[in-house]
Amino acid sequence: MFKLLMWLTGLMLLASCDLDTEENVKAQLASRLYLLDTMHFSSKGTCTAAVFTLALGEFRKPYFTADTLETAMERVRGQKDVLFALKGLTPHEVTEAIMSRDLSNGLGLISSGIGPARDCMDARISRGYYRVLMSEKTQMVYLPEENALLLLYPPEKLAFFLRGNV
Repeated sequence: MFKLLMWLTGLMLLASCDLDTEENVKAQLASRLYLLDTMHFSSKGTCTAAVFTLALGEFRKPYFTADTLETAMERVRGQKDVLFALKGLTPHEVTEAIMSRDLSNGLGLISSGIGPARDCMDARISRGYYRVLMSEKTQMVYLPEENALLLLYPPEKLAFFLRGNV
């Protein structure tokens, strides 16, 4: 009985742990973005969603850029960071194109954004995320090693960071 109680206590402690802290996410992004303030931060055991204002709506240090779907697919399949620069496509359309080409690898990309959007955002932040996801002006970076998405929206100098635990 004692072992069962200890096991259940340990399980509850693990379930209550947050995936990230605001400080850790900011430290991770500071070398890549010109961070100012945190507009939103939420982290649970299954997801993290953060929105930051930026001093400049550009990357401080660039990511590898894929300007064709073929190059993007190579990076996704290789589990390598990639900034999608597919002319005329929104992040939503890029995700659809990748999913239609390679469902198994596309699921990793989409799961980095769906879980956090559903479970770690309130309605107001979720509406803003949807608007950014549907804009051709948004720059989307997939970070497979971190199981994360980073969306940079230059018109409003915003960055969305989403991480799932899948």
